[in-house]
Amino acid sequence: MKILVTAGSTQSPIDQVRVITNIFRGRTGTEIAKKLDAKHEVTLITSNPRMAESPGGYGSNYKYRVLSFKTFDQLADLMEQEICTGQYDVIIHSAAVSDYRVEGVFTQEDGQLQVVVADSKIPSSHSELFLRLTPTFKIVDKIRSEWGFEGTLIKFKLQVNMTETDLIKRAMNSRLASEADYIVANCLEWSKEYALIIDSHDVVERVSRLNLPKALERVIS
Repeated sequence: MKILVTAGSTQSPIDQVRVITNIFRGRTGTEIAKKLDAKHEVTLITSNPRMAESPGGYGSNYKYRVLSFKTFDQLADLMEQEICTGQYDVIIHSAAVSDYRVEGVFTQEDGQLQVVVADSKIPSSHSELFLRLTPTFKIVDKIRSEWGFEGTLIKFKLQVNMTETDLIKRAMNSRLASEADYIVANCLEWSKEYALIIDSHDVVERVSRLNLPKALERVIS
């Protein structure tokens, strides 16, 4: 099968040298790509290509194709191009995508917000700065509705400070919203220990973090 895996995190630039991002580096997605590589044609889109290609890690022993991104827009553009032209059978979307982007930087003078020019490096002389954040669109929701993907879609969802019961309910709704076949759900507090795989019949399977790549290989077979 031909499989697309996304991994890592997106950046939202504040200026040319500063960004907002999250804590995820793409290890899970890279491990999944590594596991699937032996039997399938895999493309990995990642924010951390050095992890995917590092000596002693995933490097030359594996044949999967690696594409890299930094920003939300770069990831969205790469996914659209690959999905619309790549004829993939499976998409595993594990990248941690920004929910917000920076749309403006401001300082305050005499009680009024003033725009700070952010087209280079914002000077460090400002005593206080304010960022305007606006929501990004849900990339995963475009995979079927706009980009026409008809294969198996596996979505990932992470929550924080939530009971497993509430997580399962939210994950089921999230899977439906994106028309995904499976969703992998976990909470930050125990994400290194195990994950929940929920299918289109709302059957929940608990798998250890170590065995997650193997479990996903099984569900797509």
